[in-house]
Amino acid sequence: TAEYNYDGYEILTYESGKKGVRYLFSSVENNSKAPKFIQFSDHIIEPQKSGHYHIYMGNESHKELLSEMTNWPTYFPESMSKKDIIHDMLYH
Repeated sequence: TAEYNYDGYEILTYESGKKGVRYLFSSVENNSKAPKFIQFSDHIIEPQKSGHYHIYMGNESHKELLSEMTNWPTYFPESMSKKDIIHDMLYH
């Protein structure tokens, strides 16, 4: 486990032209085995309900994590059906 400080956010523009936001957090504990950097993304820049979110973790830097555009670790609400998850993944 580790405690994290909020480091702000970055708005990204993807190749598709869509925009997304990543909220940045850095561990304040030097001896923890938890990831040093965590980024949370729900794609939503303005306040509204999110259907799913992504969490990126690593030990190198926020810059390194911000460049990750291939692997999108995706988390859905437990209440979502398999059909709804498939639809969300295909059309988001």
